[in-house]
Amino acid sequence: MRVLMFKSRFAPLVKSGIKRQTIRCTARCKAGDTLSLRCWTGLPYRSKQELLREATCSDVVPVIITRSGIQFNFPSCGPADAEPSDCMANADGFSNWDDMVTWFEKEHGLPFHGDQIRWDVKAKEGMTI
Repeated sequence: MRVLMFKSRFAPLVKSGIKRQTIRCTARCKAGDTLSLRCWTGLPYRSKQELLREATCSDVVPVIITRSGIQFNFPSCGPADAEPSDCMANADGFSNWDDMVTWFEKEHGLPFHGDQIRWDVKAKEGMTI
């Protein structure tokens, strides 16, 4: 089982099942892995963790985010560029593309190289660990 921690901003979206993907510096998981999606109930490392959901990782795809768009690197068919998309940003828990790219620029710097992790939702949720 792989644990993925989420900032409080994203926790309600993960818990409700609206957010079914995340973009991370390093995936540390692969398709088929069971994911334990959690957030801290208070201060990180000084509070309990709330289990938002358990899920099965459906795929992991390398990505590069720039201000002008996002590039996906599918191992079987190579890189594919995508236009900046509010739909893509919404799926990751942001209000629009500008919100998403501004957050990544502030948190990680641009261009951002990482992995998009997507999951299928399971029913179990809402436990404190």
